[in-house]
Amino acid sequence: MSEAPGRRLRPDLPYRRIALLLTGGGALGAYEVGVLRVLERLALAPHLVAGVSIGAINAVVWLAHGRRTAALEAAWRRLRGPAIGLQWVTLALRVAGLFLLAVALLESFLTLVGSRELSGAFWIWKKSSARLDLLSTQLDIVLWLIIAVLGLAVLVFARPIERWLSQAGGASAGGPDSGRRLLGRLALGAALLHATVWLMAWPWPHRFSASAVALLSLAWLASGPGRGGQFLRGLAFGLMPETKGRGLWSGRRRRRVIEELVGSGTPQSLVAPGTRLVMSALAVDSGRVCHFVTWPDWTPAFEARVRESLGELVVLRTPEDAVSAAVASSAIPGVFEPECIDQRHFVDAGGLSNQPLHLALADDADAVIVVLLNPSESPAAGDAPRDLVGLGGRLMELANWRDLQAELRELPPGWSRTGDPARVCVIEPSRPLPGTLLDFVPAQSERLIALGEADAWRALARVGWLAPGVDELRGAPVE
Repeated sequence: MSEAPGRRLRPDLPYRRIALLLTGGGALGAYEVGVLRVLERLALAPHLVAGVSIGAINAVVWLAHGRRTAALEAAWRRLRGPAIGLQWVTLALRVAGLFLLAVALLESFLTLVGSRELSGAFWIWKKSSARLDLLSTQLDIVLWLIIAVLGLAVLVFARPIERWLSQAGGASAGGPDSGRRLLGRLALGAALLHATVWLMAWPWPHRFSASAVALLSLAWLASGPGRGGQFLRGLAFGLMPETKGRGLWSGRRRRRVIEELVGSGTPQSLVAPGTRLVMSALAVDSGRVCHFVTWPDWTPAFEARVRESLGELVVLRTPEDAVSAAVASSAIPGVFEPECIDQRHFVDAGGLSNQPLHLALADDADAVIVVLLNPSESPAAGDAPRDLVGLGGRLMELANWRDLQAELRELPPGWSRTGDPARVCVIEPSRPLPGTLLDFVPAQSERLIALGEADAWRALARVGWLAPGVDELRGAPVE
């Protein structure tokens, strides 16, 4: 949306300690860049910027570049999921490779213990028929070993394969104890039966029998509390070797992107006197929302309000600290592994404190701009989410809506979204934004930036923050 003459802040705007709250929402965070573009054009310099999740990343980059959005806009217009560690193809290849490797090794073992030709008929009874069938069994083993090597290769070279593909074509009632006892009896019975027919070389579905023994035994071991069960359950985390099972992917690539963007600006400005920066993350050890702040001289009242809301404060002293806080704030549970800071682990706190209005009030803000990535009215009922990503996005939307309503109800007298000028400016989409939490697509980001800019102009005009002559911005949102 192009800039028009006359778009400026009203000269008599009475607020001098404006807080800007940038909320979380994954790939939808491109919407916030459009809002920041409007603030840049208005030369509106917030006294405090609070960011959560993707909002924290946008905040550190924006402030490192002197409240200019060019670097952010350029980054969002080329940003894709793999750049920040969302390596879906790599994960799929690892699953396929591990599956092939496991099946091949299992089948090689079953070929030995599940073969009539290599059973008692060959080793004990020395029947000639066994020797005649030995070649086919040997070939069976050789082929499964070849599949094992193929699976191992796919597992090890998953990322190079992904890059090549991208370049080529684009991017129970008795409780658990009784259940385990039943599994044990079934495994033991199956093993005794299989051993008998294997040794006697009787006609029998040997491979099926051996498979049943192996699967029942593995299920029994995996259900136990001992070392064997822990080991087998730990094998499942082999799909996520970077994180030791604490998430699908590590935060290394996300950190690298943030470091590059911050480094292309003035990193020291993040902790220099001036605009106050707050980034929030959930401390896994204490369950409190940790607010990383860039100023050490907070007031006792500010600290008391934070602790009252089950939070805690940590001072950021270097630009590297600020980058680590942004990585921690954006560590979506289950998707990314927790970020370790000073031997403590943190994850995204978006579902618990996505728009911390209470922080702005505790810091004596006299007005706030809240940027939402979902409409603030009650979420509309829709079809049930069709996949895990869709369900995660829906739950995040509901959690953020509930958190916002709780924060708005705690506003002091005189604070509202109405007035001329109002103290609370909520910039939000009129309907759910296109895309999903993890849908990082440049074309989609371009559209979100445009929507954020249009909605920002409209919201600022609606609350009376713009100079007279721009009332036409109060119309319906741009499609």
